[in-house]
Amino acid sequence: MARGGHQRAIQDGGFRRIAVLRLSSLGDVILTQPVLQALAAAFPEAHLTYWVKEEFADLVRHDPAVAHVRVLEREARRLEDLLSMSAELEDADLIVDLHGNLRTRILTMGHRARVLRSPSFRLRRAAQIYLRWARPPRPPTVLARHAAALAPLAIACAEVPRVHAGPEAETWAAAWLAAWGEGAPPVAMIPGAAHATKRWPEAHWLALHERLRARGERLLYFGLEADRARLPDLAARVAADPASRWCAERLARVAALLSHCRCAVAGDTGLMHLAAARGLKVVAMFGSTAPELGFAPAGFGHAVLCRHEPCQPCTLHGRERCPQGHFRCMVGLTPQAVADAAASLGREA
Repeated sequence: MARGGHQRAIQDGGFRRIAVLRLSSLGDVILTQPVLQALAAAFPEAHLTYWVKEEFADLVRHDPAVAHVRVLEREARRLEDLLSMSAELEDADLIVDLHGNLRTRILTMGHRARVLRSPSFRLRRAAQIYLRWARPPRPPTVLARHAAALAPLAIACAEVPRVHAGPEAETWAAAWLAAWGEGAPPVAMIPGAAHATKRWPEAHWLALHERLRARGERLLYFGLEADRARLPDLAARVAADPASRWCAERLARVAALLSHCRCAVAGDTGLMHLAAARGLKVVAMFGSTAPELGFAPAGFGHAVLCRHEPCQPCTLHGRERCPQGHFRCMVGLTPQAVADAAASLGREA
């Protein structure tokens, strides 16, 4: 759109074509939801397109604020692909880049549309990891950073994301639970994470399973097949227990099932954010990362467990092994403490 067209859009009452860019990952895409709702409320006539990798498209596909999802297929993410895709943004009169990485900067390069980006606070986040002893100021939460992208437009964002699963997934979830049989809403158990230092030990999960089952809880585990393969003893225990199930469905169905759980237990992972965005209270366990980095579950009433070891946090996103060799940040979070935290969240569905 020419600059004059951009100015007319503002004079006519707002932007007409808005593009929001957040390509990955699971939790990060979820935490952009308040921006979508704020833009839709401020510019109800605008056509909003969300740009995201195909594996996360279900997180925004059913959002009423989103008119179209521009999916980046797995085989089309090379530099030349992005340069070609960039032409699709020529009609946008507002681009909100909530990723700010090399890919999104290539996509937005050279356009006349107004481009808003969320601040990264990269140095402040690094200080939390490398200058812990100095007690540096905490960076804003991810939600606050995304909200800051809309500050030039004087648009406020809600504090809690809400993910829509879609009617097909909701119907499927109801039928899946009916086939399981009647019972109290289960506890959502989320044992997986992309990085090893975000994962609670399998022995702890097994001990928690026994404690919660002894209290009469039904348990619904969520994770990829890779998570199940990584936890063979836990997977076998779940398979042998009629009051437990494992769900490895696609994201929309996972989201729908989560809404039928009474609370969730998870590490610092994307499904933790999905559980919170579906209205659950979460017991969130932090290992090599820490809540002061801005990734605690959004909303109120969650139980955030972090030992705040002298070496914690040691990374922004996670590691493949504990650099100190003791892994006290996770090993020291006992199954009894987690079970008590889950009990404290109450039994609301």
